[in-house]
Amino acid sequence: MQCPQCKEPMKCSSIDGIIISECSCCKGMWFENGQLEDVKDEILPDMGWLEIETWKEQAEFQAGKALSLCPKCRDITLAKIKNSQSTVEIKICTACNGTWLDAGQFLYLVNALLDEANKKSAPEFVKISLQQAKEMLTGSDSIVSDWQDLKMVLALLRHRIFVQHPMLKSVIMGLQKSLPL
Repeated sequence: MQCPQCKEPMKCSSIDGIIISECSCCKGMWFENGQLEDVKDEILPDMGWLEIETWKEQAEFQAGKALSLCPKCRDITLAKIKNSQSTVEIKICTACNGTWLDAGQFLYLVNALLDEANKKSAPEFVKISLQQAKEMLTGSDSIVSDWQDLKMVLALLRHRIFVQHPMLKSVIMGLQKSLPL
């Protein structure tokens, strides 16, 4: 495979056991269809419920054509998606669904996901937990995976409620101490 940026041959590289293609010259990374989500799930196992694909649909992202071709398809121009609120920019092939990240963008992407999770309010976590419960019953993923996602979202919901309502935490802790089991 040839790098879409500098046209140099790419080499195989591993991120937490998942083999991707990386340019040894510009350090850009190519993820085959689904690999970016797999890598995200490996390095951020508690963020499995937060999907990268949903970013394409949000209003704060700008889409356009990149000036580079897909390294796999070779004749398809990559689509560029940029977050106007941060420095995250990804390039996607509309034919094979592969993803190109310029050097440093992978770290920006991970940090943006963490920021997105930290900004969610308690009502948003309630909505997400209901979606996760629905996916657990109707989704194609394993029930164990969906259960772990739901459990993490509920833990984050509990944390967010206590952050937003510290008095509620004090009341609950007081009740726990006064009612020994």
